[in-house]
Amino acid sequence: MPVPQARFDELLKDIEPSPTTVSRASGGHIGVRNHLATQKDFKSKFLYAFLSGSYARDTAIRPGTVDGVQEKPDVDIIVVTNFTSQDTPDAVLNSVCRALEDGGNGYAVERINRRSVRLETWQADMDIVPVYELASGGYMIADRESGTWKFTNPPMHSQWSVERNQTYGDRFKPLVKIFKWWRRINPSGKRPKGFVLEVLVGRHAPLGVTHYGEAFAQTLENIYATHGQNAELGLKPQIWDPADGSNDILSKVTIAQWQAFVEKVRVYAGIARRAQEADDMEEASRQWRRVFGDRFKWTANAAKTTATGAFASAPAAAGYTFPNTMAAPVSSKPRGFA
Repeated sequence: MPVPQARFDELLKDIEPSPTTVSRASGGHIGVRNHLATQKDFKSKFLYAFLSGSYARDTAIRPGTVDGVQEKPDVDIIVVTNFTSQDTPDAVLNSVCRALEDGGNGYAVERINRRSVRLETWQADMDIVPVYELASGGYMIADRESGTWKFTNPPMHSQWSVERNQTYGDRFKPLVKIFKWWRRINPSGKRPKGFVLEVLVGRHAPLGVTHYGEAFAQTLENIYATHGQNAELGLKPQIWDPADGSNDILSKVTIAQWQAFVEKVRVYAGIARRAQEADDMEEASRQWRRVFGDRFKWTANAAKTTATGAFASAPAAAGYTFPNTMAAPVSSKPRGFA
């Protein structure tokens, strides 16, 4: 007998970003938007901005901790400009950097990345991504490594996520969060991460399975059944971006990273299956705690449950809402370039 669904509901509630974290993510976005919209040298280039990434898609989990200190939310902000393909990506990113710094009166820029300008503020760590919009739909993003503009479409990612969630009866986004939490507790390396993990869940999660433990176990089993043999042969698949059929979202993942990830999937698929098939609730709980860490709560055996009272079921957390509060720019740290 599987552990009660309540244990997974409780885990979901626990790994959700707190209201304070969500508010800071939102405030950081609003502060940057308002700063760029009014900065004297950039306001003529600024059209609008929107939150992107896992916070926008409602698939983020609580920030991690380093040496007992909780990290800040990591936020992607798309800044839509009237730059064109005639503007070089390096010049565009430097223009955004100068506007954010505003001669020392704005934000402290940490570094300029390949496609974004990185800020570290008291509210959030933010990647500011300049783009221009295409009349046909989607956006072009400045890539200073290649010196070219690349197609991207973050709103389509959000729409894809909404549609998958509808297909799965509102269970897709919670399952993505559970999957991301497993990945954090049991890392195999830096990649794959983020949206790649979401797409893997969207491709391999079973339809019609309502128990999150069984859905998670089957998702791992399905990933390994699809990719395990080829990974052992040193082969990495191409997984196409739902918003751009020409973009392989595994392109930055090395074969070694993919093999390490697939091996981790194999190992924990076995542990999850043992947890699901265990007759003893305490043994099932022990196995699930191997998967998710000690934030996954114990379930006592029936005799103990009768004696001590059953656990109550906690509802899964609701989606995020973003308050319209502005963040004040800060400037306290010199920047570097990466």
